Amino acid sequence: MTDSYAADALAADEVKVMTEADTIEIDAFLEHIDGIDREQRWGARFEPTSSQYQGEEGGFDAPLVFELGDIRSLLANWSYVQSAMRITDPSKLILEYTQVMMGFLLFNPSPRTIEIIGLGGGSLAKYCHKYLPETSIRGVEVDWEVIEVADQFCMPPPSERFEVIWADGADFVANDPQTTDILMIDGFDKHGQPPQLCSLDFYRACRSRLNAGGILVVNLCNYPERNAPMLARLRECFGEIITAPAEAGMNLVVFAFKDGRSCFDRADLQEAAGILQRNHSLPMAALVEKLLW
Repeated sequence: MTDSYAADALAADEVKVMTEADTIEIDAFLEHIDGIDREQRWGARFEPTSSQYQGEEGGFDAPLVFELGDIRSLLANWSYVQSAMRITDPSKLILEYTQVMMGFLLFNPSPRTIEIIGLGGGSLAKYCHKYLPETSIRGVEVDWEVIEVADQFCMPPPSERFEVIWADGADFVANDPQTTDILMIDGFDKHGQPPQLCSLDFYRACRSRLNAGGILVVNLCNYPERNAPMLARLRECFGEIITAPAEAGMNLVVFAFKDGRSCFDRADLQEAAGILQRNHSLPMAALVEKLLW
């Protein structure tokens, strides 16, 4: 084994250990949330009661900042954890779906621009700002109350390469004059994924917004009957797509490519994962094995 491969293997083992420790702490956090909620999280996410359909959730209307141990979280309601941050390491991605969304690095390790629809607590924005220093990042958030708590989540200050925009994500994608290399869609409200962020027109606008070689990354709640129309729309707009499950199957991350998907080789992606592992504390090798196409 060469020194380079040995270093890659050691880095991968270290990431695995760190990821397992994060998983234990996150599981404890989610179990604590389950104990507070009157209904199980899965039922609340995918099988709303009649009172929830009528907007009588019996919870809270504004986003809630909630802490347990070293984890600070942003909750849309007791069923939706929008963001989770390690207080002692604010840029670390501790929710699995955010790690999976960073899988675009396997296909483009150094994008010039990234746009994130659905800023939340800024987990993805903070990670990209720290670990992709040559990349400009724009985060778009529709809920002003979420933007108001950004300081509690250690958001980077505005600069030439970091901007937070208060706007409806669908309107922004359709009407903002700029384009981007990577477009990440992680927009949810207390009822789930807004219809305007998963329509056929929206996905068409996303494809038009991407630069040549651009990648759309979409986080979906992984409920097959509800996901099927969204996946069909994405395939209609982009052709073949790549998917990866996350959060014990509760989320599904989709990668769609502006220029259509090339024939990817898993061995080549594993090699790319090893290179990325030198600079990113993300379980890239494990992600490659999750990818479905």
